Amino acid sequence: MLAWVGREDLAWTGQAPQERRSSPLARRSFCATCGSPLTLSYDEGEAELAIHVGAFDRPGLLPPSYHYGVEGRLSWVDCGEGLPEKQTDLDPSPG
Repeated sequence: MLAWVGREDLAWTGQAPQERRSSPLARRSFCATCGSPLTLSYDEGEAELAIHVGAFDRPGLLPPSYHYGVEGRLSWVDCGEGLPEKQTDLDPSPG
């Protein structure tokens, strides 16, 4: 689960995370000390990035508001019935 935040609204305390290119469309970051995944950032959405909810101290305070990437969801997964659904744009080519 991911929480989207504006880059301007985010400040890291301590060491900044390490980053790697994970696809032609995006980069991901992780803790250089323990390897925990931290963020997802799309090239086209430079104003915001997604933080893995499990990285927060109190993830239970961040309930989901929609499902993203529903085309890849397993049939037996239920992450909140009735939430709006968004498909992933899997085609990185323009036009």
